[in-house]
Formats: sequence, C-alpha cells, structure tokens
Amino acid sequence: MDAPSTELLTAFASLLSSGKYSDLTVQSGEKSWAVHKAVICSRSGFFDGACSHPFKESASGIIDLSEDDPEAVEHMIHYFYHLDYLSKAPKSRRTTQPSSPTGAPVPRGHCSTQAGARRPGKLDLALVEDPLLAQAHAQSSDGAISATEIPSNAPASPLTPPHSNERIDYFSSIDAKLPLSPTADAQHADDDRLDCSYESESEDESSSDQAPSHLVVHAKVYGITGLKSLARRKYASQLFEDSHWSTRTAEFAESIMEVYESTVDTDRGLRDLVIQAFREHPELARSRDVELIIRDTPGAAWELFRLGWGLPVC
Repeated sequence: MDAPSTELLTAFASLLSSGKYSDLTVQSGEKSWAVHKAVICSRSGFFDGACSHPFKESASGIIDLSEDDPEAVEHMIHYFYHLDYLSKAPKSRRTTQPSSPTGAPVPRGHCSTQAGARRPGKLDLALVEDPLLAQAHAQSSDGAISATEIPSNAPASPLTPPHSNERIDYFSSIDAKLPLSPTADAQHADDDRLDCSYESESEDESSSDQAPSHLVVHAKVYGITGLKSLARRKYASQLFEDSHWSTRTAEFAESIMEVYESTVDTDRGLRDLVIQAFREHPELARSRDVELIIRDTPGAAWELFRLGWGLPVC
C-alpha cells in the first residue's frame, strides 16, 4: 500500500479510536461505538436508510443492534474504518468443563439455562455492500475472490469426492444417528438454540508457540454480505496454510457449527473448505471436539456421511 493510502487509513482509524467528530452511536449488547455518518452511511445502504428517513434512529442518533451478534457488529464497524476486520482471539461459545473419564458418555441436550445463555441473532447485514470493498478486490471482474487469493490446495465448487472404490471410514468413533436429509436453512432454527456445555479437547490448545487462530471469527464475518470474499480467503488461508490449525480441533469444530448454522445449503463458500479439510485430514473425525459438534450439526453430518461413502457432497 502506498504512503498516501496508508496515511488515509491511519486517519480513519484514529477517528474510530478517538470518537472525535462522531455524530452517530451504534450499540450492540453492552458495547457501543462512536461512529461517523459520512463514513458508514456512504458505505452501507442499511445505515444510510436509518439516518436518511424519519426513523427514531435518525432523531436520536443511536442505532441499536442489540439483537445481533456484538462481535460481528464490532468486526463490521472495524472494517468500515480499516478496510479489514479484527483478527483477535474469539470467545468460545462453549464452556470448558473437566474432561469426562475415559469412555464415559457425555450427556446430550445438557444446555445452559443461565441468564444470557440465549445466543444473539445473526448479523443480517445485506447492508454492507461496500463500493470500497469492490475496488479493493478488483482483481476479479465479478467481485469474487481471484485465483491468487485462495491457497492452491483449497477446493473449487462444486466439491466431489476423490475417485476411489475404497470407502473412507470417517466415522469410526462416531455412533450418532445421521439425519435422513440435510437441513434446508439453518438460519431459521438459530434464534431459539441455546448454548450447550461441552468438555474441552485438551488444555494445551493455546500454547504460546502456536500462531493465533481465528477460524470462528472468519466464519462469523462470512455472514456479513460485503465481507464474504475477505472472510473466505482468510478462512482458507488459516486452514490450508497455517501449520498449527490442525492442533486446535476445538476451534475448528466450533467454526464448523458457525459455518453450517449461518449459511444456507446452496452457499458453498465455507462449507466446501470444511469438507476439504476432512478430505485432507480424515483423522479429524476421531477428535472428541469434532465428534460433539457433528452430533449437533445435521448439515455437516449429512455431507460427511456422503463424503465417507464416496458420494458427491453437493
């Protein structure tokens, strides 16, 4: 990036961090951000509409997105000012519990009922159709990710299993009953789902000698329409270029749930990357963390079932 562009982005970043000249506040949960109409309304039809019409948001100068995922809202706002989203370590939806004795079954349906356990709605922002993003990704004429942005070993769509007469046993440690059909749209079922407690895979997943991993963050940001290309590129890079990701099966497992709960069946952007990860690392199916997530994610279980039997996934 040339010096003028760097200087401009630095100035925009300082506006967000300082809140200087702010004329609008965005709230989500307990978080709030002092933002600027000239920045976000020129980049988003949603915010433009909220501020340009006689809605209460226009009069109060406050836009409440408390029904949406605060972390996703934060990524979106950060993107408006940085042309990138945050890559901090995500907070796991799962609570860590002592591991069960070897061979002891984990109770299913044991969900937390504490206040605040209900998960926020997905950030449904077809509101971030950003012209600057289109310019930033002008390498490809249709706005999709160019071939140079995705690792060479990432899958193309549609994904098909390798040609082989030998069936791969992906489910040697999984005795869950598989569904008869894939989910039609996981988004509609998401609002009433509660967080469930699972045991952790290991205690050394966050050892200091490993590079930071943000698979769940990328999966969440993928749900923001304007950031799909950027999120898919980062998710693919994390999976296929980061030599440490396979040691963090707990986060990979959680990202599977995020991918399959926040996208429809026909959106193969991240789903194909998940399936490709299992094709390259079938031992993932023997991970306890992955097993627990697959039990609770019918869409992923169905696709892995088809993959294991050598059938086309999509």
